[in-house]
Amino acid sequence: MTKNFNIPSPDSPKSISPNLFSTFDLEIDRLLEAPRARTNFNVDGSGLAVAVLDTGLRVTHKCFTDRVIATRNFTSDDGGNSEKVTDFNGHGTNVTGIIAAGTSDERRGIAPKASIVALKVLPAPSLDPVLQALQWVYDNTERLNITTTNLSLGVPGLNYKDDNQARSNFPELAKLLEGLMAKRVAVVVAAGNGYFEHQDEGMSLPAIFRQTIAVGAVYDASFGSRSYGNGAVANSTHADQITPFSQRLSREASPDCYTDVFAPGGAATSAGAAHDNDTSVQDGTSQAAPTVAGAILLLQQYYIRLKGVRPPIPLLQDLLRATSTWIVDGDDEDDNVSHTNKKYPRINVFQSITALHKAIQLGNI
Repeated sequence: MTKNFNIPSPDSPKSISPNLFSTFDLEIDRLLEAPRARTNFNVDGSGLAVAVLDTGLRVTHKCFTDRVIATRNFTSDDGGNSEKVTDFNGHGTNVTGIIAAGTSDERRGIAPKASIVALKVLPAPSLDPVLQALQWVYDNTERLNITTTNLSLGVPGLNYKDDNQARSNFPELAKLLEGLMAKRVAVVVAAGNGYFEHQDEGMSLPAIFRQTIAVGAVYDASFGSRSYGNGAVANSTHADQITPFSQRLSREASPDCYTDVFAPGGAATSAGAAHDNDTSVQDGTSQAAPTVAGAILLLQQYYIRLKGVRPPIPLLQDLLRATSTWIVDGDDEDDNVSHTNKKYPRINVFQSITALHKAIQLGNI
C-alpha cells in the first residue's frame, strides 16, 4: 500500500468560544429533526456502542463522561502505546462529539447516550492501522455491542465511480467490510473532500465500497462565504446547499456504489481536544458522516427494541434514502465548482424512524 490514508478535511480544526456557532447546530437539529426523533420515539443511543476510527479522542472531555468503554491505539503516536489514544489533531474528538456528545449545549450529539469505542488509526503511513482496527471491531462486536462504526477518513486523490478496482486493489478491506455487514454493523464513511480537484462524480476509498454507508456534505444554514485550503470556495451558504468540496456520486452514474445520503458537514460545532470543556468547529464530509452515524444509532435502537435483533444494513440504507429530502446539485449553489445537476438525498432522522415504526407495525419488516 503506497498511498497514505488521511483525514479528508478541507479545513483545519478551530477552537472557539462555546456559544459562537450554537445557532448552526440548532439548524442541524432542525434540518434532521433529531430532537423530535429522540423525544417521540424515546431513542438516544442507550445500550449501543459506536466505534470511531480517527485521530484519537480526548477521553476525559465532559461531553463523553463515563461513556468511553474501550480505547485502542493502532498508530506509532505515544510511542505506540496501545492503550493511549491522545488526540493531537482534534479531528477525532470533533467527530465523536457529533455522534455522541452528552452535553445539553450546542455540542450535543445525535445519539447522546451511546457508548464510545475510540480507535486511533491516524496519522498513518499506510492502510494497515485501519485494517487492524476494523478487524478489532469485527472481533469485539458482540462483547461491546458495537452496532455502528464511523470512518471520517479516506485516500486523497481517489475518485472511484464503482468498487470493482477498489475490491481488486484492496481485497482485505473488502473482506472486512463484508464481514461487518454480515454482523449487521453499519460502517459509515465520509465520501471524500476532493470534488474541487476532480470536478466530476465519484468517491474516495473506502466510501466507494457498496457495503459502506457513504455520506456527502451540505451546509445546514446561511453563514456567509466559506473557503478551504484545497481551493474550494462557497461564495455564500444556505441550508441544503452541497458544499463545494464534497465528493458525490449519483445512483444514475453508479447503480451499486452511489453516495447513500448527504448530511450537514459545514461549520459543525462539537467537542474540542484542547481541554476537557473545549469546543471546536470543523467542515468536511468528515463531519457529515458522524451525523449519519448518530442517526443510524437511533434507528438501530428502535429496531432492536421492537424486533429483538439488529436491523440489516440494506434496510437502514433504504430507510435513510426513502425518507430523505432530495436536493439538486446546481439549482442554487453559489461556489467555484462545476455542478452535476443530479438529485441527491439529505437525511431526516425523524422521518426515517417514523417510516420504520409504520413498517414494523404493518408487519412489512
